[in-house]
Amino acid sequence: RCVQETGINAEYMGIIIYYKDQKYHMDGNIRDQARDLGQEFLNFVNEAVTPFHAVDTCRNHLKEAGFQELLESEHWELEKGGKYFFTKNNTTLLAFRIGKNFDPAQTGFKFIAGHTDSPHLKLAPISKLKTLGFEQSVVQTYGGGLWHTWFDRELTLAGRVIYKEDNGQFRQKLFNFKRPLLRIPNLAIHFQTPDQRTGGFNPNQETQMKPIFSHELWTGDDKKDAKQVGVDNVKMGERLAEGLLNALAKECGLKVEQLIDFDISVVDTQPAQFYGLDNDFIASPRLDNLFTTFFAIKALISEEAGAEESQFINIVSLFDHEEIGSTSAQGANSSFLQETFKRIYFLLSERSTHTEEGFHRASCRSLLISADMAHGVHPNYSEYHQNQHRPSLNGGVVIKTNANQRYTTDGISAALLRIIGEKGGVPVQDFIVKNAAPCGSTVGPMMSSWTSMKTVDVGAPMLSMHSIRETCGVLDTYYYYTCLLYTSDAADDLLCVDLGGRRILKKKK
Repeated sequence: RCVQETGINAEYMGIIIYYKDQKYHMDGNIRDQARDLGQEFLNFVNEAVTPFHAVDTCRNHLKEAGFQELLESEHWELEKGGKYFFTKNNTTLLAFRIGKNFDPAQTGFKFIAGHTDSPHLKLAPISKLKTLGFEQSVVQTYGGGLWHTWFDRELTLAGRVIYKEDNGQFRQKLFNFKRPLLRIPNLAIHFQTPDQRTGGFNPNQETQMKPIFSHELWTGDDKKDAKQVGVDNVKMGERLAEGLLNALAKECGLKVEQLIDFDISVVDTQPAQFYGLDNDFIASPRLDNLFTTFFAIKALISEEAGAEESQFINIVSLFDHEEIGSTSAQGANSSFLQETFKRIYFLLSERSTHTEEGFHRASCRSLLISADMAHGVHPNYSEYHQNQHRPSLNGGVVIKTNANQRYTTDGISAALLRIIGEKGGVPVQDFIVKNAAPCGSTVGPMMSSWTSMKTVDVGAPMLSMHSIRETCGVLDTYYYYTCLLYTSDAADDLLCVDLGGRRILKKKK
């Protein structure tokens, strides 16, 4: 009716109409594609057990697709049509494709931002602890996890070690034990007070979350080996239990005396998997936000989006430390991204007269998709959602809006996302928090504040956010990937131009 009465094309108003039978009765082709995409994601997330592993897996995918790895500390030789990436601390990754038709006077950035980290437990620098004969590890809580979900689960260790080679050079190596090593046992109900039984489980993070991995009465081969070999590296021997230190060196194919330091995470051993009567859901650790990590890289690599012939620069940046505020050298709230944007633009424009003004114009022609997960409506807790904003699992991509700018979506950026959804046949849902409820946030607000890019916050609907096991819908693998894929060419057709209200959406000729 709005279209009929105003005479304005629905595409320009960002209005998308989905007929009931189109939205709820998916053809078998979409289901099959979603199942295949879901399996690809399961394979990825089961390898990407830490941010180090996530970035390393993405690195391999990018190299296989012909992307050239760059080093920040070296000079870059960039070409039109080139595909490049670099990493920072091996936990943050930025990949970009330069269109063959790049023109410094007409270009812009089509930018998808996500993050590689998730709430988890990290081994403390001095984690060695023995209590009543139990060998335990001192851990730190990272981010805002649902920590009660970590109890009574088989856990293991993964991360990286820093070691010294025989020639004196320092190197790093990733590892993942995979097999169950640790557990945080619950307190038996018989020892709990009535208040503890009925008031909700709220463990003391300092005293009650120390994993158990061995006992002094055990006299197996591993323990004997640890006693016989001893600890030659005295400093490391004071920080890690002897048996664990020897097991770590063996897992990495190193000698104990080579180990210098470590970044070790406690991770779940249960693999991500499909579940449900028709396998219509995914249960997985680290959905927030490896779901974005995987599908953003897959979309950038794909040749379907026409990025190669574009005038624009397509960028995917996956940050570390989003879960703890992003303020770090490799976080979104740092200078490195803006410096990288300028570095790319100026290297490509060095033979032209376009400098700071050209970069500013390019930023104004850009679109930032801040892609993180979204809260799907929970059938047992539906009262926590605002009544008109209840995204469904398997229901499509979610636009996240907040009047207080915890999310940066506005009418223009939301309209662009709806048009992208229409181009790809992707249903679009909306989410806001209730007025009396707190609102989470992500990298969008901080990045849009210093890039001046038009930004929309989006996500895939999920349940159990920040649990050790999270849930999303299988169909949303197709919707999310398709949305990110079509983002890669959307700005070539629809340039976001703010001219004081005179024109908002400009159709490319």
